[in-house]
Amino acid sequence: MRDIAYEQALLRHQRKMLRILDEYSNEDGNTWTERDFLAIQRALQIYIESFIGMARYFVQQKYHLSVSQSREALDELKNRGDLSLQHHEELLKIVGFRNVLVHDYLEINNAIVQAIVAKKQYAIIENLMAEWQRALGLA
Repeated sequence: MRDIAYEQALLRHQRKMLRILDEYSNEDGNTWTERDFLAIQRALQIYIESFIGMARYFVQQKYHLSVSQSREALDELKNRGDLSLQHHEELLKIVGFRNVLVHDYLEINNAIVQAIVAKKQYAIIENLMAEWQRALGLA
């Protein structure tokens, strides 16, 4: 069963975090303050978590399967042809980085954060989210 309130909240947060990340990607990362890095880390965490939520929701809506782990959702989407092997591998790295942000927060390397944002390595998520939104009739 569709959960319109969840869909709207997920998309609202995803768009807000994407806007924040894109704004920072257009700035000189060498001028970022400690507060900027914390804001970026939080935006990345929420952006990736919104993607994980959408992946799990997409599997539930399209295949009527309930998956509890982000890895399970990505594996299921790869196995059913919704994700290429290359996208699957890239997304596993992104989800792994989210785990670093959440669980290994004492060891975050700001140079890696800066590179991710400067190169817009999070952009793969935007395209997949848009594709899944269209498939579910959300866009």
